[in-house]
Amino acid sequence: MAFFISSEQSGSYLMIKDATYWAERIRIGEISAADLLSKTKDKIEQLNPLYNAVVADNIDLAKSDLSVTQSGFFAGVPFALKMLGQNHAGLPSTASSCLFVDSVASSDDNYVEALMKAGLTPFGQTNSPEFGFKNISDSRLYGDTRNVWNPAYYSGGSSGGAASAVASGMFPMAGASDGGGSIRIPASFSGLIGLKMTRGRMPQGPSGYRGWQGASISGSLAVSVRDVANFVAEMQTLQEAQPYPAQLLDEKVLTELSVPPRRLKIAISFGSPIKGIKISETSKNALKKSINFLEKQGHEVTEINFPLDARGLIQSYYRMNAAETIAMLEPWEKASGRKITKNDVELLTYALLEAGRKAPVSSYINALDEWDLAAATFEEKIFNQFDLFITPTTAKTAPKIGEALMSTEILEKMTHIAQYDFEQQIKIIEEAFERSLTFTPYNFISNLTGQPALSLPVYVEETTNLPQGVQLWGPKNSELLLLQLALEFEKHGQFILPEAYKI
Repeated sequence: MAFFISSEQSGSYLMIKDATYWAERIRIGEISAADLLSKTKDKIEQLNPLYNAVVADNIDLAKSDLSVTQSGFFAGVPFALKMLGQNHAGLPSTASSCLFVDSVASSDDNYVEALMKAGLTPFGQTNSPEFGFKNISDSRLYGDTRNVWNPAYYSGGSSGGAASAVASGMFPMAGASDGGGSIRIPASFSGLIGLKMTRGRMPQGPSGYRGWQGASISGSLAVSVRDVANFVAEMQTLQEAQPYPAQLLDEKVLTELSVPPRRLKIAISFGSPIKGIKISETSKNALKKSINFLEKQGHEVTEINFPLDARGLIQSYYRMNAAETIAMLEPWEKASGRKITKNDVELLTYALLEAGRKAPVSSYINALDEWDLAAATFEEKIFNQFDLFITPTTAKTAPKIGEALMSTEILEKMTHIAQYDFEQQIKIIEEAFERSLTFTPYNFISNLTGQPALSLPVYVEETTNLPQGVQLWGPKNSELLLLQLALEFEKHGQFILPEAYKI
C-alpha cells in the first residue's frame, strides 16, 4: 500500500491534475468516485472524436466496479485499459484484430486484479496496432490514433491509444505494455512519462508469465513522476510462479521519493545502436538539453559510444516474434479447423505467422542466448562503471499519418511470404520493419536484456510541435534511482506538459 503525499506537500510544480491529484480529491470528499467517472465519460465524448484513442467503454460495468475499487492508493480513479493483453471480465478482448472482433474476456488477468486492488477503476479501452507489432497505432479494426500535440501525426505504438487518452486529459493515467518499446515510444512521441520496468516486476499471467519470453511487461503512461512511483509501489509483485522474479523495491522510498542523494556518474551516447540509422537533430537537441541540466546539477556526465551493434539483436527479436505469433494463433486454427489467411489478419501478422510455421527450434534458442549476451555487455561496458546511461528515447519525432513505412515491393513479398524458406522470410520481415526502425532503434534492446528504461518528456520540436523524449537506462532493479533522477528533472522544470495539464 502506497503512502499518501498531498499535492500541496509535494510542491506547486505538482499541482497538475494527475492521478494522485484526483485520488486526493476523492479522499477528502471534494469529488466522488462516481462523479469523476461521469466526468471522464464526458471527456471521452468530447475529445475522443479528435484522436480516436478510446475504442470501447462500458460505463455500467465501471460503475459496478466502484464497489470493489474503494481502497488502495488510487481509490476511485478511472483507468483506461489497453486493448491488448489487459483483460477485464465482460469487456472486449480483441487485441485490435478483426480476427477476434467478437471476443470478450471471461475473467480478470493478474494485472487487472492488481489495478483494482490499487483502487483504479477499469473504464475505457485504448487503441493499439494489431497484436502490438508496430510502433504506431493504426489497426484495421479501429483505425488510426492521432497525436494530441499535432493530429497530423501518430501518437506512437503499440500503446498509442493510451498515450492520446492521457495526453488529451481524458484519463490522468492509462494502462500500457511494452514488448519492444511500446510504453516508451508513445511516451516520447506524446510528451509523457513512460517506464518499462525490470523484467518480472509487474503482475503477469498466469498464461502470460513468459510473454515474449519475458520481453513484454505491463505498466502505465503518466504525466508526473509521483504517479509513476506510486503506481510501481502499488503494483509491484513477487509471484512465486513467475519465471523471471524481480526483487521488491522499498515502498517507503518510492512513495516519499526525493532527488538522488548523491552525485551520479552518468554515461550518455549520441550514437545509434544500429549502423546506418541516423539520429535526428531534434533527438540530439533533447539529449544536449538534458546533459546541460545534469552538469548544472553536479552530476558527472561522460560521453561514450553505444556499447553494442544491435543489428543482430533486432534480427533475433524478429525470430522470436515469428515463433510467438504461431504459438498465439495456432489454437485459433485448431479450434476453427482451418489455417489463417492473409484476409483474416493484417499483412504484417500474416508474414510473422507464416515465418513461425517454418521457424526451427534452434533459431529461438539462439535468439535467447543473444539476449543474455547483450545483458552481459551492458553490465560490463556501462553499469560496472556508471550509475545510469542516457540516450534519446527515439531517433526522430513521430511519423506522419499516412507515411509509407513499408515499400510496395516489401508488401508484395509479404503477400507471398509462404513460398519462401525461413531465412528468406526473416529477411523480408526485417525489411518490412526497417523504415519503422529508423524512428525507434533504441527501445527493443532493454526488453531483451530485461533492464528498466524510463522515457522523460524534455523537448518539443518547434516546426511540428512534436515532443521528443530522452531515455534513462539502468541495471536491473534500479527503478528507484531512475525515478529519483526523473524527479530532479521534474522539480527543476525540465519537463514539457501536454496542454491539458498546464497550470
